Amino acid sequence: MFTLPNFAAHTALHQITKIMSRIFQLQEKLKIENTLEIPKSNQKISKTLKNLYQMNLNDETIILAFYFVDQITQKLRIFLNLENSTGLLIGAIIIADKILNDQHRSIDRYQLASGLKKQQLIQIEKYFLEILDYNLFISEEKFEQYQKRVQNY
Repeated sequence: MFTLPNFAAHTALHQITKIMSRIFQLQEKLKIENTLEIPKSNQKISKTLKNLYQMNLNDETIILAFYFVDQITQKLRIFLNLENSTGLLIGAIIIADKILNDQHRSIDRYQLASGLKKQQLIQIEKYFLEILDYNLFISEEKFEQYQKRVQNY
């Protein structure tokens, strides 16, 4: 069955791509080491983002995932970089998708999108839930702040 593309979600992914690109530029200047052992994908982040774009994720899922990435990086005191970006982004999207969608996408779809193994994705999801202390609530006000951040970047 053909579904129309969700242009707002695509715009949000484009904005996140721009944000991540800027982070990677800054990371090169700061020479920050990655201390988090998140499984690394052999796939480039640009391919992962393209694959996610084709999954037609809705705006709310992307924004909630962006919030989770922010929370996780703050709690672990790490920066988003080329080595951890795929794992952080995919893990956060999996959790956001499960929270917001009764019929969330299968782990197999995320495996194809990310280039990570199924077991790695499951480990990332569990690890992130523990890091977040299973506190997945976001207030409407906070959600709107993140929505504006994505839209205004």
